[in-house]
Amino acid sequence: MIRILGLFLLLVVAGFGQNSGKNIFEPKLEKGKLTVTDVAGKIIFEKSFTEPVEFFVDLSNGPNAEYLIRDKINEKGKPKYYAFIYCITDSFYLIDSVYSGVYEPVPFYSEEIARTLLLTGKPEFDSLCSAFEQEYFSAVTCLQLEDGKLFNVDDLVYDVFLQENEPVISFIESSWGGSSKDCSVSEEIKSAVATVYINYVNAGEKVLARQFLNDYYLCPDKEAFKNFLDSQF
Repeated sequence: MIRILGLFLLLVVAGFGQNSGKNIFEPKLEKGKLTVTDVAGKIIFEKSFTEPVEFFVDLSNGPNAEYLIRDKINEKGKPKYYAFIYCITDSFYLIDSVYSGVYEPVPFYSEEIARTLLLTGKPEFDSLCSAFEQEYFSAVTCLQLEDGKLFNVDDLVYDVFLQENEPVISFIESSWGGSSKDCSVSEEIKSAVATVYINYVNAGEKVLARQFLNDYYLCPDKEAFKNFLDSQF
């Protein structure tokens, strides 16, 4: 999915684009290849990526920023995103990595918990993406870096789920507006409907989630579909 909100989130974290701390190691990303050198200029690490984008962002809430690379691989026309988080201060190493599926990972500052989080997708739902859909959608997962590991903090935030839903709901409504409202249309926007439903549930808005499913998923297997989505929590 070409995520409008994703562009907004990149602007939110634009201030993190440069690392204000002193790094012993210097990463250089050029033509898809990451090269890391030490203070003496000696190459200590190299890795090739497909379509990488780099960020210097404080995910650990510490004195120095981490080095984040988001990579994209296209497989049969479907994007697959990965995020790699590196320490580049007192030593260089991979802190953690995550597979994000069709969702483009992005750092996001949450005012609710005063931390910068890493937003990723839910690859377990990528199978719902239909060949008929014009864009790919995935519900969001909110990850916090703590003690060298990424932890799910979906239960600590609320606003981000509603913000994520806004462009997806707009897409659904635009797709729905000029069509006959039946199961065939619901199938074409199935991953988008699932995305909104899951984001609402993660926000604790279960009534809104159920109402949205009733309004936009008009197939006879609605209850089975709902049970599948609920079983993933």
